[in-house]
Amino acid sequence: MTRWAWVGYLLVLGSCDLFGARTPEDPEGEAGTWQQPVAPDLVVDNIRAAISELNASNYRRSLHEEFEFVPSSDARARNPDRWINWNRAQENGHFVTLAEASRGSSNNSLRLEDMTTELGESQYIIDASYILVISHGSQQLSDTLQGRLAWFIILEADGLWTLKKWNDQSIGSQDSWSDLKSEFAS
Repeated sequence: MTRWAWVGYLLVLGSCDLFGARTPEDPEGEAGTWQQPVAPDLVVDNIRAAISELNASNYRRSLHEEFEFVPSSDARARNPDRWINWNRAQENGHFVTLAEASRGSSNNSLRLEDMTTELGESQYIIDASYILVISHGSQQLSDTLQGRLAWFIILEADGLWTLKKWNDQSIGSQDSWSDLKSEFAS
C-alpha cells in the first residue's frame, strides 16, 4: 500500500506543474532613461531625463554621496532651519514627494540657458539660467520655476561623475528651484 501511495503522490505532484517554468514578472518600477555617467555632461542628461520621467531612482543616482545644496538667499531667509542639514537624503526625499505629487503629469522639463562651463581634470562646473517646468499641483508655486544654478559635478574614484554641490539663485520675484524643494521637502 505504501508503494501505491507514493505512485499516487508522484502522479499528483507531476500534474500540478510545480516545477515548470513560469511567466516572469515585470520588474518593479521603470528603469527610465539612464546613461552611465562616464562624462560630466551625462549627469546633466540623466537629471533632465529623471525630471521628465519623474524618476526618483535615477535622480538619486546622479547625486554624490556627500551632496550639498545651497538654496537661494530668498528661500533661506524664509525658512532658515529647513536648509541647515540639506543633504542627499533630503534632496532625494523632496524629489520622491514631488514625483508623487506630479504623477500623471507630462511635459516636465529642464532647460538650461546662458550656460558657461569649466572642465577640469576631476571637476566640471556649470553656471546657467534655468527654466524648470513641472506640473506639481501645488497652489503655492508656479509650474514654471526660474533661476540661476551652479552645479559642481565631480569625478569619482570609480570613473563616474556625480553632482556634488548645487548653488541656487532666484531671479527677481520668480519662484525658484529652492522654493520647489522647500514646498516638497519630506
